[in-house]
Amino acid sequence: MKKFLKILEIAAWVLMTAGLFVLLGFTSTEHNSEVCKKYIIRINYGKADILITQEDIYSVVKSTGNLLKGQHLGTIDFERIERAIRRESYVANAQAYMTLGGVVEIDVVQSQPILRIFNDKGESFYLDGQGNLMPLNPAFSARVLVATGSIGESFSKKTCYLTDSVRKKDSAEYKSVMNNLYKIATFITQDKFLIAQIEQIYVEPNGEFELIPRVGAHTILMGGADNLEDKFERLFVFYRMGLSKTGWNKYNIINIKFKNQVVCSKI
Repeated sequence: MKKFLKILEIAAWVLMTAGLFVLLGFTSTEHNSEVCKKYIIRINYGKADILITQEDIYSVVKSTGNLLKGQHLGTIDFERIERAIRRESYVANAQAYMTLGGVVEIDVVQSQPILRIFNDKGESFYLDGQGNLMPLNPAFSARVLVATGSIGESFSKKTCYLTDSVRKKDSAEYKSVMNNLYKIATFITQDKFLIAQIEQIYVEPNGEFELIPRVGAHTILMGGADNLEDKFERLFVFYRMGLSKTGWNKYNIINIKFKNQVVCSKI
């Protein structure tokens, strides 16, 4: 008797499982044959200015052969849409999916430019927070730090200055100018005071850096991109304890290159 009941229990579980798979298959088939009623495109700009719009994203979607609205959900290639959007220069990430009710949703995260480069070849482009280079957008402009001077590196979509930080030159390891610019710009943009005060980074021919502030008729000599926390801490203390008393235009040069020193001079 117990054996018979056990067999009945197993049979019931098999029938329930089979029924569930049939139901899921029917639901999936029905859902795939459903027509997309509308689509929603959301763009997360973070703290950056607009560099890409919903219209731009939809143009990319159409280039994949998907029109979305009025299209059967089962024929929409979501993976292809995501790949195409992620290839865009101003996009950090993208997800495309369908929800109940025949709605297609696309979530996009815009890349965050932190520096605009003007190199010595006359080229201009952005460097984003992930170390990638971004071309300028003729329709929009990002209000970010500017870097000028002896910058020999050109625009390249393949280079990442976050991961490719050490290069080889003449059989010696060295950090490129762009690597150091990325390091300095990242530090500045993460500090509320510095991002409000510093507007330009100038690269000298010897590879050292100068900072041009928004307030004050002075240039800040910072040397290399090493010991940034110490250098900017000394600068902040000098601003608070020194220039706040003597006036912001008293000195032409503020030198924070050397450890434990802030050297000021007039030209």
